[in-house]
Amino acid sequence: MYAIGRPVAGPARRKRLKTRDVDKMTMQKPGRNDPCYCGSGKKYKQCHLQADQQAEQERRAWAEAARYLRRDLLKFARDERFAEAFAQALPVYWNGLYDMETADEMSMPESFRFIDWFLFDYVPENGRRLIEVYHEERYAALSTYQQKVLDAWLNAPPGGGYELTGYEGQILHLRDILTGETFAVYEPAGHGNVEIGDVILARLVLVHDRLEFSTTAAYIPKSEVADLVEKLQAAKTADFAEHPDADHASFMRRYNHLLVHHALEQAEKNGRPPVARLNPNRADKAVRKAVRRMKSRLK
Repeated sequence: MYAIGRPVAGPARRKRLKTRDVDKMTMQKPGRNDPCYCGSGKKYKQCHLQADQQAEQERRAWAEAARYLRRDLLKFARDERFAEAFAQALPVYWNGLYDMETADEMSMPESFRFIDWFLFDYVPENGRRLIEVYHEERYAALSTYQQKVLDAWLNAPPGGGYELTGYEGQILHLRDILTGETFAVYEPAGHGNVEIGDVILARLVLVHDRLEFSTTAAYIPKSEVADLVEKLQAAKTADFAEHPDADHASFMRRYNHLLVHHALEQAEKNGRPPVARLNPNRADKAVRKAVRRMKSRLK
């Protein structure tokens, strides 16, 4: 399993470009006294400048709201009251390759992906997902834009597997490997090392009018996809037999960790360390301090 652009066991986290950097790359605005791009013959400052500035402010407001929520949700998931659920969830997601004794050895991308799943998909014994608890407890204190983003994320789909079918700059064209549904997803760093046919493991969330990844995404190379779809279909058939009222989303929320298990198995099969803690050459140590705090709360 690889992080987009870099192996999971590598030292770096996915690079998120600031909104202003993305703007520089994606559009070249005319100068104030240049002719307006609309062809009206007027100077830009007398035509579309004000409307463009308002649109830019709106885009920045949405981007900042999403950025705040990503950070605040990470902090929320590390609250000491969730330590027991955190400990129970770790071996489920990582197929036993991480538990509370070794969790502080997760790389930063591994930590981000696990906590994202822990927040959005994992259902603790009390039956309430952490994203639901966050919505209930923090909603009133959020800004209007933050509330709108959170409302959309509360109903975000489970994490899934998406085949990369094409890309145009920072827009990735994806196909759900189980349902065949297609999506256009905005990713600031572009497709990185992901090639056509590779399967991206991610959650798609809405930020204003476009889909983005909820956190650092990972991918399975095309050569290692193997029987992944067949495994998931078999699990889905068994799940539907056990839960006659289940739908695809509820199945994925219960079993999307099988995507990770497959990626870990393929890494081992191909002679790679499946997780960062088993990589003798790793340089990343950044997650350990936070997880040690979680461990201390269980004692």
